[in-house]
Amino acid sequence: MHGEYKVRVKNNRNSYIFSLRRNITLLKGESGRGKTTLFDMIHEHNRFGRESGVSISCDRELVAISGDKWEEDIRSNPGKIIVIDEDSHFIRSRDFARVVRGSDNYYLLITRNYLSELPISVDEIYELAGTKNKRFNRVYSDVWKMYDKPNKSSLPFKPQIIITEDSGSGYQFFDLIARRLGIRCISSGGKSGVYRELASHHEEKVVVIADGAAFGSEIGDVVMQQDLHPNRVGIYLPESFEWVILNSGAVMLKDSDKLTSPEDYADSVDYMSWEQYFTELLIDTVKDSKYQKYTKDKLSDYYSQDRVESMIREFIKGIDFT
Repeated sequence: MHGEYKVRVKNNRNSYIFSLRRNITLLKGESGRGKTTLFDMIHEHNRFGRESGVSISCDRELVAISGDKWEEDIRSNPGKIIVIDEDSHFIRSRDFARVVRGSDNYYLLITRNYLSELPISVDEIYELAGTKNKRFNRVYSDVWKMYDKPNKSSLPFKPQIIITEDSGSGYQFFDLIARRLGIRCISSGGKSGVYRELASHHEEKVVVIADGAAFGSEIGDVVMQQDLHPNRVGIYLPESFEWVILNSGAVMLKDSDKLTSPEDYADSVDYMSWEQYFTELLIDTVKDSKYQKYTKDKLSDYYSQDRVESMIREFIKGIDFT
């Protein structure tokens, strides 16, 4: 399943309007905001159709799922938007993540919890806004992919330490920049280690660089550190390092739509997150090139050349690498 889907759920008391463009969307917020009401309206429509008093407008069917037979219910509803409320504790399980992986569905997960087993995009975490006419508002704003409360007057951020999520090509690229600037670049060894690494540096100005396409389960803790130290912590979350390379012009992409409209190409059956999609897109783009070949494990010499490194670095508007 791929594409962007506009949804309207309405009865005589409430109206919800939102769009889904990735396989996983998270709806957060405190109690009493109308999250469970949205689930209940969809559930009633599934049971009683028009007699429920609920109307749903969408190019795909919405299915509200709960209970012990959740896995059977998901597998029997391919090609649909699955809506699950926070009372269904199975959404925090590895079994649920296993079912989501490779399924031909989109998922709207209504929960106040961050789901560590799932690669949730920071751009697909929402809260409800409005009273009777409700809409989805993005929780984490970005200016040039710098999160969460930046403004252009406070950017670019000049770090003394760079913390990267990975230890492969992305880390190697930013370590190259760090050494040229005489600062440190540290790998956290994975997204779950970012907060721990960030919390261990209390005095220096630190910028966190991670794959925004899958960092949603960790961003809350990292933003909390930014709130405590607003002038000391910067958070740069592009979709992925491969997305940065593709946007920088360092390689020639024949079909630009694959970069600008990933929702039309990143099928949920093939990609658990857009990070995987952009990685495959870059690898496929340069596969026939003798010098530009790319792997996630080791950065090839092409990407460390002064000219290419400069192109990639200059695309990153929110960080001062001079």
